[in-house]
Amino acid sequence: MTPRFKPLLTFAGCAMQCDFELAGVNSFIIRLGSAPSATLVHKIGAIAQLIQQQFSLHIQDVVPSYTTLLVVYDVRTTTFSSLQERLAKAIEASAILTDKVAAASANKTVRLPVCYDPSLGFDLQPLADRLGLSIEAIIRLHSEVVYQVYAIGFSPGFGYLGTLDPQLRVPRLPTPRTAVPAGSVAIAEAYSAVYPQQTPGGWWIVGRCPVSLFEPTREPINLLRVGDNVVFEPIELDAFHAYQEAH
Repeated sequence: MTPRFKPLLTFAGCAMQCDFELAGVNSFIIRLGSAPSATLVHKIGAIAQLIQQQFSLHIQDVVPSYTTLLVVYDVRTTTFSSLQERLAKAIEASAILTDKVAAASANKTVRLPVCYDPSLGFDLQPLADRLGLSIEAIIRLHSEVVYQVYAIGFSPGFGYLGTLDPQLRVPRLPTPRTAVPAGSVAIAEAYSAVYPQQTPGGWWIVGRCPVSLFEPTREPINLLRVGDNVVFEPIELDAFHAYQEAH
């Protein structure tokens, strides 16, 4: 039987369930909610930081997502049962601090320049035809939202940004592209994203960002982290090329 441990944690007067369950021989998942929300995303990001800071001798990796944290630990230095008990106590003891950290995280905004020229946002016209909107309206609706990083995944540095304006929500492409250019800004369903590398992809491309979201030699290597706010700032095509040349 899979060991499970469900302490009830209180964050500033709000009860939150913390559910631990094994995911592998050296990993487990902490479930912190049933549905993503702005508040939960910030708390997950703050708890991930807490785990990395207080348990660095035992933790090999922490991967935050919409409602969960995947924790990979060193089996040579600790056990699942020992670590889950200590983590639960640490999270509960720092509940008020976690709220403060989450609130501070909510104020961090990453501003990303985006060129919405149709030569780079090559799905703008098909989207306009499908949605019954002008290209200008699509650009305005996409760039006026303050997004939040709900999860990092799919490829290194790829952030799932929620939530997209309801007028722009479309299913993924029926046939994914075999190669989406690095920096492509895309939408699908309730989310937007920026492709950090050239990869296959099935999202609708609306523009391109000249800023690198993932750099293995940079610290931190990911420009975005779970809980960050993201704002897209429209730029002209010549400004896009000028930025590329300068960097």
